Amino acid sequence: MWEVATRNLYFAEESQQNSSFLILLKPPFRGGGMHLLLTLGSFCFCLSPDKAFEAWCKKNDIYSSRISCRTTEASIGGRGLFTDHDVREGEVLATIPARLLLTSNDKALWAGEIAAKAKVAEPVIAEWVSTWSGGFSEDVEAMGALGEGARRQVGVKLEKRRKQFEEAKVLYGLERDDWAMYNMIWSRACYLGPQWKNEIGIIPFFDMLNHTPKENVRLSSLGDAMRGFEGALKPADLDEKDMLIIAKEDIAKDSELLTCYLDEGKADSKEDRDELAARRMVVWGF
Repeated sequence: MWEVATRNLYFAEESQQNSSFLILLKPPFRGGGMHLLLTLGSFCFCLSPDKAFEAWCKKNDIYSSRISCRTTEASIGGRGLFTDHDVREGEVLATIPARLLLTSNDKALWAGEIAAKAKVAEPVIAEWVSTWSGGFSEDVEAMGALGEGARRQVGVKLEKRRKQFEEAKVLYGLERDDWAMYNMIWSRACYLGPQWKNEIGIIPFFDMLNHTPKENVRLSSLGDAMRGFEGALKPADLDEKDMLIIAKEDIAKDSELLTCYLDEGKADSKEDRDELAARRMVVWGF
């Protein structure tokens, strides 16, 4: 039942009685994640957002090697990806099909192009987009924790972003209400590497990873990972643009998988530290 049902998820606003199927409840736009409602006759069970996310990944051919999504105080961000087994350095922990990525080759207004694609995405991508959260919000308490120099730089960076957003509204047909999505895109995007000609994109599953200065995984396309091994056989069911999450070190069971959003190792001066603090706030909201 479960194997069949997970391949037939769809949006619905309410459950129906006396039927046996899975429903994906669409949360509010700024909500916390997918919920799965399983109705079996007159009985109703609601799966957690974590299990719903795992089901979405499985349905869409995201292979993960015994990795689970967990909402827990053990996570740096409160919710993240954890390994269910001991991992060895170099192990491929997940593969993400290229067809699921939202990408842009617009170097100046990339966030606008991705926002426009997200708004008209096919239903399977729209399910994922509906779970997005995070990014910059004008949190008074968080802003108050910054020093004066960092707050000043936040203002400069925000002014630049707002100007870019206004340009993107004209070029990509965005609306005023897309500002929240625009900021979330900034917080979730990354460079995709040479195989993608250094396009910028958002990668499902990988975008669940939290930040640490010392990451324990790395991201690579299959094509980039195989550079220097051109004579080797690649898996027949993978494309060279498919993305891989690879262990950078041995990782113990039940550890969180973490990536580094921003290299902070060269912040030697107060001005450098202020700039990094402002960038963290404007891009990731912390």
